[in-house]
Amino acid sequence: MTYTDGYLIKYKYKISLYTEGVFAHTLEWAEKYCKGKFGWHFDNDRNAIISFEQERDASLWTLRWMDEYNQRNT
Repeated sequence: MTYTDGYLIKYKYKISLYTEGVFAHTLEWAEKYCKGKFGWHFDNDRNAIISFEQERDASLWTLRWMDEYNQRNT
């Protein structure tokens, strides 16, 4: 996997990362644990959006990264 493989690819299940970038370790995690395809893009406010082909992967992602996001933003 290269870090640009999923860039600008949009799938049905979208999650805003509320950052202006996507960290390499999050892409590595998705590559390792997600069963379906995933991609990322940016909205008009330059917030990164990660999206997943399968709902299961989006749910797994949310559960895994929710705590880290909350720690950064409290």
